[in-house]
Amino acid sequence: MRKPIPLEIPSHLVELAQLYAPSRHPLDAVSFILERHPQLIAELRDLRRRLADFDAESSAFDSRLDALQAACRAILDL
Repeated sequence: MRKPIPLEIPSHLVELAQLYAPSRHPLDAVSFILERHPQLIAELRDLRRRLADFDAESSAFDSRLDALQAACRAILDL
């Protein structure tokens, strides 16, 4: 095991970590948050990518719907 590095972490950050971590012990809470941070960032990037894909699909659908509505109007005008 590595030797611990002494850090002075502001108390408000420790309190925030304790709100989100399953353990209320300060060291465990901060460790939990730091260990989960990379996973959270990866999930956030994945969600952003999926949202961008959804937005692109929505725009394509809107274009197709407009074309279909125009075709239907043209048929009704016959």
